[in-house]
Amino acid sequence: MPKKKKKNLSSRLNTFVSEFGKNIFSIDTRVLFCKYCETKVDSERRSSVIQHLKTEKHLRSVKRKENQQETKCQQLLTNDLPSKKSKFNLDLCKAMVSANIPLNKLSNIEFRTFLEVYSRKDVPTESVLRKFYLDDCYNEMMEKIRQRVFDRKIWVSLDETTDAEGRYIANVIIGSLEEDTAGPIFLLNTEALEKTNHSTVSKLFDKSLSILWPDGIRHDNVLLFLSDAAPYMVKCGKSLNALYSKMVHVTCAAHGLHRVSKEVQNQFGTVDKIVANVKKIFKKALSRIQILKNYAPDIPLPPEPIIT
Repeated sequence: MPKKKKKNLSSRLNTFVSEFGKNIFSIDTRVLFCKYCETKVDSERRSSVIQHLKTEKHLRSVKRKENQQETKCQQLLTNDLPSKKSKFNLDLCKAMVSANIPLNKLSNIEFRTFLEVYSRKDVPTESVLRKFYLDDCYNEMMEKIRQRVFDRKIWVSLDETTDAEGRYIANVIIGSLEEDTAGPIFLLNTEALEKTNHSTVSKLFDKSLSILWPDGIRHDNVLLFLSDAAPYMVKCGKSLNALYSKMVHVTCAAHGLHRVSKEVQNQFGTVDKIVANVKKIFKKALSRIQILKNYAPDIPLPPEPIIT
């Protein structure tokens, strides 16, 4: 009888190991051992084993082990990267970024096949370019910008718009001021703002110029600041003059003309209503638009406003 009992115990332990996996349990003599928790588990009943798998301690141990494995895989991936990066990969990344081609287009089978056939190179994946080559392209371009405008007098243009997701995206453009020719123009920085006011715009202005001059901003080299005539931009220009004493803030003439046109529109309310009603007549019925095109094909439709 004792031998039979021992055999039944061994069989039961092996059943648990087979059912739940050798990566979780092992058998130490006559004990069921959990590898994650590094402790023995009650194996008298299957419900006891399942109960252990649901304990908070076991779940934490599994999560910790998974994190360790993930970190190890990332280290192996980094170590497997050749010390000398591929020039083809770098040039490919640079070309796609310069041409505004999204890097995820490399996942397109036809595009990848085309590149592989005619370049006879192993085409990298999007993740490889992002992890190991995109920063190099950025640093190389920033170095070129610094070489072109480092010791020159510059102008700065800053504008904000909203993207498809409703975020406030600000772009900072700079250019060198030349005596008789137009200087080169560069997009220096693009950043998403939490909100748009004179404080956030002023911080972005300073941050962008610190990217251009990492050893210290050359305040006297900034002579011109171009922006729209929004009230927060005007306030931003006034606050920046305390640091950039030689800088002149110039607002966009289009905003001034827009204000004039709005004032004219307010003075002629009846005409404004007539124009608005005519636009409504055609906007609400496509059949009327078709009739207008048939009778007067040379008369253009009213332009659609651009909302940014």
